[in-house]
This record gives sequence, structure tokens and C-alpha cells, in this order.
Amino acid sequence: MSYKKSCFNFVFKRKDNEVVIYNTFSKALIILTADEYQQFENDILVDTDIRTQLVENGILIKESFDEKGFLKYFHYKTKFSNDTLFLTIAPTLDCNFSCPYCYENRRPGKMSMEVQDAVIKFIENSVEQGIKKLDISWYGGEPLLYIDVLQSLAGRIAGIAKEKGCMLSMHMVTNGYLLKKDIIEMLDEVGVTRIQITLDGLKEHHDKSRPLRNGNGTFDHIMKNLSLFEDSPIEVVVRMNVDRHNYGDFKKLKEKISLLNNPNIEIYPSPVEDLNKDVVNELSDFMTTEEFETFTMKTCEEGSLSAEDFAVMDDRYCFCTAETENCYVIDELGDFYKCWDEVGRKEYKCFNILEPDSMNYTNISKFVANDPFADEKCNTCVFLPLCFGGCKFQKAHLKKSVCGFTEESLKKYLEIAYFQ
Repeated sequence: MSYKKSCFNFVFKRKDNEVVIYNTFSKALIILTADEYQQFENDILVDTDIRTQLVENGILIKESFDEKGFLKYFHYKTKFSNDTLFLTIAPTLDCNFSCPYCYENRRPGKMSMEVQDAVIKFIENSVEQGIKKLDISWYGGEPLLYIDVLQSLAGRIAGIAKEKGCMLSMHMVTNGYLLKKDIIEMLDEVGVTRIQITLDGLKEHHDKSRPLRNGNGTFDHIMKNLSLFEDSPIEVVVRMNVDRHNYGDFKKLKEKISLLNNPNIEIYPSPVEDLNKDVVNELSDFMTTEEFETFTMKTCEEGSLSAEDFAVMDDRYCFCTAETENCYVIDELGDFYKCWDEVGRKEYKCFNILEPDSMNYTNISKFVANDPFADEKCNTCVFLPLCFGGCKFQKAHLKKSVCGFTEESLKKYLEIAYFQ
């Protein structure tokens, strides 16, 4: 049988006589000697065992196999799948914090019963049309400001899933300040399995960038609330927003969180991004993509992060669920958006659930229609199966093309993931 080299082979020399081939599609890694690699390159590889390994791991593929067409097919299949409905629900866009880098336009008020009923009807109709799994995220503003809305809607959604035999997963993003033991127990009861809480480093930095609206600090109270998860099955992901001021806190914050002795709590870093040009932000000093990459690399090398946290071995066919047809963010007014970075900004609205004639098909289709295979740079890139063209919000609204990897960064991630 005739074989050819995969177009997704990423090759680099590790030592004088060692060549690494990592396939970004199959996520397989093979190590060859310099002589073996030369034979591989010249299509004269004589060792049948090595050749078998290369075939089994997708580094050599059948001559007739349309590899890029196969990837493209599953990319489209994922985008237009009717299996899962992804909904991010914001019971309010109000917030008890006053974070200087926040991109949302905060406003008072909560989701009315009329909108709640319409959301439930939307979910019921989606299930009747073939949806088999409901993936629900609670968002804001601060969703715990109106715990009554969250509890009522979550209970009704759980009821639909049970009655119709749908799979259900629920997550929540909260600043963590309003958590109490009884609230955590309620969240567990309605089916929330994962909560993200943000800390912007240690107390000094966090209290400057994530204060209450009255200016008081929040770090100590959130740390106390993290201890309330001691007996809870809920997974807690602490997101540390990093910029040029606070990145040095990450290792110490991770050590502080580890003292809680709760294996269900983990931490990861994320760059603070300037997503709303209308907001003047004098406190955050945003990292460039390259600076954040340097930070994560160093943190991985120090052992405070795993390379797996950066999608090196992630198996997916889209960059983000916002690209898929059945994915929306719903605010308290019943306005639907495609991405939670858009929520509350009327120019990005897709439609309002109470207004059948409010459909903006341009906004509905802009992420779904964004095709990395139609982009010459993406289509010929060895990293295509890892990032699928990157963040569509940044491409569509900020006119930024964000490549997830560089050759040097992937080499370092692989070194950490496989050889340390």
C-alpha cells in the first residue's frame, strides 16, 4: 500500500541525533534518530516497525486519504451539529464589583418572569427538534445577585432534561463574593458541577483590580469562601487574570490555594484583554500575546502549570462553541448573542426572544460563517487542527488574527509535556 506524509507533521530537532515528529491532527509524537528521519524524508525508510508506528499514529497516511478534507468535514459537522444546545444565561448584567478592565456595560435589573418563561420555551422547542444534550453556563454581571432567578431557571431546565431524557451539564462563572454554604449546596442540588471564580493574584493586586463598588477589597472574603467547598463535589476553577503588574503572583497564589487541601480546586492563568475600547482602563497593563506566551512557558518550566492546560493535546474540531449553530448567550432582557464577550452590546445582538421579527442574520451567522479553510494562511498552517483560526470575536470585532501557537512555543510545550 502506498503512503504519504501527513500535512500536519510538526518537526523539530531535540538533540544532535534526535528528531521529534508531532502530528497536530492525531496528537501523536514519535522520536526518530537523524538517520531514520532522513530515510523518512526521502521515502526510503527500511525499518518496518518504525514505518508501522508512523502509520498507526497518522504521521504517514494512505496516499488516497484526503486528510484536510476529512478535517474540514468534521469541522463543519461540529459547527452544524444538532446534538447539543449551548446556552450561557445571564440573570442580570448588574454586578457588586467595579473591575476597571470589565468590558461589560453594567446595568441594574434582573431577568423578568416573561423572559424566563420564553427561555424555557426556547429550550423545550430545541429539545423537540432533536437536541440531546443541554450545556448551560450561568454568567453575568454577577449571577448570584439574583439567586432566585438562577435557582428557578436551573430547576426548570433540570426538569426538562429529566422528562425528555436529555443529558445536562451546568457550569457557573461568578466573582465568588456572595457564595455561602447553603448556596453551594443549592447549586449542587440543581446540577451545577463546575464553578469558575476569578482572583487577580494576591491580595495587593487583586483588591486594586477587583474591588467592591464601594471600593473595599474582596480577596480575603473570596479566599474564605473557597474553603466552603471542602465537602462539596463541585469542581472549582480559579482563573487568575494576569497582566504586566501581577503575573509574578501566580505561583504564590497557587501555593496559597493548595493549602486549602481540596483536590477539586484548580487554578489557571488567563491574560487580561482590552475588549471594550469605550472603557478607559488605567490600572491594567495588558500583556501582548508574546508576553503571555513567555509567562506561561516559564510557569510550565517551573512546574506550576501543565502543558496540557494549553490545548496541545486537546481533541476538538472548532476553536470555540460560539462558532457552532446552536450556541447563544442570553442576557436579562432576552437578547441573544453569539459570544459572551458581546453580551449587553446592542450592536452585536442576534435577536430578542420576545420579538420574533428582531432577527439579525448577519450577527447570527458571522462566527458560524468564519471559515479557517477559506483563509489561505490558516488553510496551509500546520497548527490548523490545534486552533482552527483562533478567536472569532477578535477577528470579527477587533480585527485581530490571533494564532494560538508559534513554532518555538509548541516546541517548548511539547518538551514539557513529553520529556520532563
